[in-house]
Amino acid sequence: MAKKIIKASPDYLPLSFFEFVGHFFKLLTTKKYNHWIDFDNYTNVIGFSCRSLFEICMEYFDNDDIIIATTPLHHTSFRNIIEKFVKPENIHIIKLNKNYNEIEETPQMDKCDLVVITHLFGQDMDLSRLVELKDKHNCLIIEDRVQGGTLDIQFSHEIADIAIYSSGMDKRPVALGGGYMYIRKKHDKLIKKTIEMIDSLPREKRRKRFTDLIKKIPSFLLCNSKVFSYLFFSTIRLFNFFFKKISTLSITKSYRKTNPGFTHFDYMWKPSNALLKSMYKNFDNYEKIEIRFREKYKIFTECFSPELKSYFFPWYKDSACLTPYNTILIEEHLVDQFLEFLSKSHISCISNPTYKLFNFSYENDARDLKFNNGIAYIPSLANMSKKEISFLSNKIKEFYNIISSNKEKKK
Repeated sequence: MAKKIIKASPDYLPLSFFEFVGHFFKLLTTKKYNHWIDFDNYTNVIGFSCRSLFEICMEYFDNDDIIIATTPLHHTSFRNIIEKFVKPENIHIIKLNKNYNEIEETPQMDKCDLVVITHLFGQDMDLSRLVELKDKHNCLIIEDRVQGGTLDIQFSHEIADIAIYSSGMDKRPVALGGGYMYIRKKHDKLIKKTIEMIDSLPREKRRKRFTDLIKKIPSFLLCNSKVFSYLFFSTIRLFNFFFKKISTLSITKSYRKTNPGFTHFDYMWKPSNALLKSMYKNFDNYEKIEIRFREKYKIFTECFSPELKSYFFPWYKDSACLTPYNTILIEEHLVDQFLEFLSKSHISCISNPTYKLFNFSYENDARDLKFNNGIAYIPSLANMSKKEISFLSNKIKEFYNIISSNKEKKK
């Protein structure tokens, strides 16, 4: 039985206890807020969630013949929304490089109305390869930067027309809910229409906002409180001693499934003034979050040789992955073995819960599926000490040595 317990889960809410409680007090606000903010070169349109904003965009462009080019991997909700509005034969996949951190090739298309890009692993992909496609088809480019790079910039590239963000419980900025998108001012008709579409939605009630905040309390305690997580994982370790089916892995899977912190379905709402206030007050809190993510990720990556970084984190670009999710890539057939290996040391981990491919076949889907199936989430670095980070990295290196030894034996 492992003596060491990593007091961290695969997720982290980047706010303090007092900041968390402060969102409950914002329920008392009587002030009214606009769900948009005008800036010189763009308008910030604010919604109930990033997925509600993306659906509004897709509804705006909806017609039977809309043709899009898009990256192969998306958050489940974004994938579902695309498939809701676009015929399978009109979805063309942009090929990413083998490390899934840059665009390698754009599809050959006679027509393209819309490009949808999902940035991965807390980094931005370079969109310059889309310049020719945009010039040829005059298409509009939407980028999902929820898991993109620094928020010091509004768009990752000058050719992007809309950039979508989340301010959910584990995002940056964090407002325990809500989403927003930047739309360049030249799309004045789109800006006006999306504001009108949000205004036509049913208003989120204070009671719903209160309930949503209450539901986040267990996640906050588990992901942020070292004392609570220590007791939680110690209890699992105790039960595992007597009941082998109860493990850190099985509990992590069950908790993520029952309480992910968002919904894939009930999200078409106009944000309440309480939620709007939480967002207005926290648009700039991403800065301290990004500093924390950079510091912890630097400590973690320095534990690995260039060879191991390339093997486990092929997307790494020598810059911090600005996300609470500590993502690792395992060979597809070894994922279950890896997760069980960490679970035996009572390290919280889970197979890829975030990214999905489309529900139809396309040219590169075997390659993309292999990559997607190899993604796993290990404990979030943001709430880990240096000793915990060192322990985690040593366990990963131990696993690498085991599989390397097994490969040698088979030769």
